[in-house]
Amino acid sequence: MLCVAESMHGVNSATSQLRITVIVPPVFRVLQITPAGEGYDYRVWTNMKSIILAGREYRFDRIGETTLHLRASPDNVWMIHGL
Repeated sequence: MLCVAESMHGVNSATSQLRITVIVPPVFRVLQITPAGEGYDYRVWTNMKSIILAGREYRFDRIGETTLHLRASPDNVWMIHGL
């Protein structure tokens, strides 16, 4: 965080500037796993643009909750993401 203020002698005014930087870590959370057809439905919440699950890349249009269908069982799913 940066905070700057300045004033000049003899002047009845002052200026200031405040800059705040927020760093949000990547989040991928599995909320629910349900057997469905020839695989599993994974209800997830994420704030990332993409993730690789079980060797396949999934892209997300927005932050929030979505459902993914994977043929892999929960025991065989591994995740790769970039920070």
